[in-house]
Amino acid sequence: MKAPSLAERLLEDWPAKIVCLVLAFLLFLFYRMSTLDQRYFSVPLTVDTNGEFIPASTYPSMVKIKLRGEADSLYPIQENDISASIDLTRFAAEGEVRVPVRTHLSGSALGIDPLEVDVEPAELILRLEHRVAKKVPVTPDFKGFPETGFELTGYSIQPSEVELSGPRSVMAKIAAVTTEGVDLSGRSSNFTGTSRIADMAPLVSLSGSGRVDYSVAIEPTTYVRAFSSVPIVLESLSQDFESAGDLPEGSLRLRGTNSDLSSFALPFDVLKVDCSNVTAAGVYSLPVTVSAPGRFEVVESVPSEVQLTFRRKAP
Repeated sequence: MKAPSLAERLLEDWPAKIVCLVLAFLLFLFYRMSTLDQRYFSVPLTVDTNGEFIPASTYPSMVKIKLRGEADSLYPIQENDISASIDLTRFAAEGEVRVPVRTHLSGSALGIDPLEVDVEPAELILRLEHRVAKKVPVTPDFKGFPETGFELTGYSIQPSEVELSGPRSVMAKIAAVTTEGVDLSGRSSNFTGTSRIADMAPLVSLSGSGRVDYSVAIEPTTYVRAFSSVPIVLESLSQDFESAGDLPEGSLRLRGTNSDLSSFALPFDVLKVDCSNVTAAGVYSLPVTVSAPGRFEVVESVPSEVQLTFRRKAP
């Protein structure tokens, strides 16, 4: 009887042999994968846009990367050898889009086999809107209070406005931005400084350095004090004439610091009438002038004019 050839022996029961080979290969892969190590990284997510349409819904700033491979190959990998991004450059209309998160390997992460790379989340659902840019004013965010007896009287900021850009619906709600806190606590004089623009709405970006210079005016607190029944004094009246009736009284309101006003005694001749033009007997309408000290501001003086009757003195 003729012995079977090598080819015949190899082809004998070939379906069973193929199944055995496949099972052996799968067992090899399973064993190899079960012995692979894992490493996890958190990396920033980069968003590539065409500049016209940008995300109008929030998205994660970081994504989680899982690497599987042989220990000797995994552990030399550095975090900056892995990056993640989404590509929005192909979209040309507003609306909701679904995009995969792409991973990129470089440096010590290249040329490793076997190496599995998984990213979480694997894809994002975003709403895209037109990008809008506009300039808005900057206002300071004052904290605390000046020293007792002093008050904030003014400020200036340079630059007074900044340029923002972001999705259309978000930008429509922004009318101004504020600085980080400017502390007034215990201040009793003018001061200057630099502050950053406070955190803005998500998805909005700021053009420039994000810093502003400010100048703040702090001055003593002013108060108003009223004086009533203030005599009106005749000034420069010729010795040949005299008033034909009682002189009226006036009232006065002065503004100044609390310390100055509280101790201020009103001079007798603070309200005056210049009578140098009285050259004959008769009725005259004359203005009333105020001679308050310069450290005070005259808020109100009543009356501003008086009508007086003058007569010649008896010989």
